[in-house]
Amino acid sequence: MPFESSTPHRFFAKLSGNWKGTSRLWLEPDKLADEAAIVATIQLLLEGRFALYLYQSSIEGEPQHGMFTFGYNITLEQFEASWVDSFHNSTGIMFCVGAEIENGFSVTGSYPDPSGGPDWGWRTEVELNGDQLTITAYNITPEGEEAKATEAILTRLKK
Repeated sequence: MPFESSTPHRFFAKLSGNWKGTSRLWLEPDKLADEAAIVATIQLLLEGRFALYLYQSSIEGEPQHGMFTFGYNITLEQFEASWVDSFHNSTGIMFCVGAEIENGFSVTGSYPDPSGGPDWGWRTEVELNGDQLTITAYNITPEGEEAKATEAILTRLKK
């Protein structure tokens, strides 16, 4: 039986399924660097307590893939997530926390600057509007300035 004790967990159930769409990448603020097809699946884990987003795309023709696991901690009343991928995180796991937004949730984590400077932030918004899922991520400089970094606009595949 699905775990449906809270609205966030019911939201996860709405995300379950197969998706396809377009992924976009910005390496500099407001300057689109790449656009590619993306395929993804979202499956519920542990009776719907968590969801797992697995995706495959490419950047400049090179295959990329990743995994975004998310849940809602009813004790702390916050969304919690982890990101791993073949592009941005290398061999690290990025942990994120956040809150509900209209039609979804937003979580923020951080990653180390490879040149040894201060950590950068990474905010991910997940929004569902009908059969369109948008996952947008923003880079946050150590000074707090945000710029769109990635965006996946996905459409649910019919069974």
